Amino acid sequence: MIKDNNVRILHLRASRFLGGPEKQILHHAVAVRSAKREIWIGSFRDGPVRTGFLQRAEEMGLPTLELSSGRFDPRTILELARKLRQKKFSLICTHGYKANLVGWAASRLARCAHISFARGWTGENWRVKLYDSLDRLVLRWTEWVVCVSEAQADQLKRKGRRAPLVISNAALFLAEDLPLPIDRLPIRRTLGLCAEAFLVCVVGRLSVEKGHRYLLDAIPHLIERIPKLQVLVLGEGAERRRLEEEVARMGVQNFVTFVGFQGDVRPWIEACDVLVNPSLTEGMPNVILEAMAFGTSVVATRVGGVPELLQYGEAGILVPPADTPTLANAIYDLFANPAQALRLACKAQIGVQDYSPAKQDQRLLDLYARALQVPRQELADNSAILPTQG
Repeated sequence: MIKDNNVRILHLRASRFLGGPEKQILHHAVAVRSAKREIWIGSFRDGPVRTGFLQRAEEMGLPTLELSSGRFDPRTILELARKLRQKKFSLICTHGYKANLVGWAASRLARCAHISFARGWTGENWRVKLYDSLDRLVLRWTEWVVCVSEAQADQLKRKGRRAPLVISNAALFLAEDLPLPIDRLPIRRTLGLCAEAFLVCVVGRLSVEKGHRYLLDAIPHLIERIPKLQVLVLGEGAERRRLEEEVARMGVQNFVTFVGFQGDVRPWIEACDVLVNPSLTEGMPNVILEAMAFGTSVVATRVGGVPELLQYGEAGILVPPADTPTLANAIYDLFANPAQALRLACKAQIGVQDYSPAKQDQRLLDLYARALQVPRQELADNSAILPTQG
């Protein structure tokens, strides 16, 4: 056992913005860093400036590593392998298809332990579908693979991968003693929202696989049944213009507000009566965890790990994906039955406690020890130092 250097762990993700997975990684990195355990954040430069992911990491006092290109280029693999050796990383954790592919190859060249995190496959266009397929292929060859839900793990097993580990996303904003029903009026006033409206929100990247169109298509089914309906769309993405054009075509502009990207979504979710997650594919959505913690009722499609989160309908309403009439009816049911909405929110607030950050941190520390082939106690804060590989 070498006792001359710290254990140094790199979390690598290709990211242009600060979304749910990035927040999960950063929260964990800050929580488990110690005098003898360094957690680094890595990403790729795909533009003239550093990504928001790396900028935020630096603001939080985390060391960072930037690769010169996010393209699938052998030179990027060689660059990463060289930096793994130079910086004496003990372990690299990769998140998403770009990082998984580049990290898998580089870790073998550098003889560095490697863990791949599968956070879901979007299939949003032909290029991404190809990358998703390559990712699943590489995951079959990777020794340590983590999925965020049982459904995702089952999907990998059907593709021929041996059983991966399941470590769920954490609810980063667990509310302590938040009384339900929540008093939404002061929050709405602060945000400039109508106090009397029935507010429905959808939060996430504006991309095809997120299914926003099905929520927007539900609005004509609802405006006659729900007085003062308002739908808030939080997020940015390639689909924004098309979605705005669809709203105009249906003539429902007065019922929809495109809020844009919000760095802090908590007050927006707390202000709303219902959060809708209409995705066509998911891993384990952070936004649902947030709504559960904040006491906002959830309607979500039955995809990925969502049924696990909502306790198969006990903590929220599950609907089939791409089913506008059923989605509209579920939203109306929560409007017409406030007692049911409160019951679901209370159940969700209890259930979300199972997704504590502390539990996630401990499971990840245990995994690091297994991947590095050392006893678990050696990753304790005042532990002996772990060796680099090779």
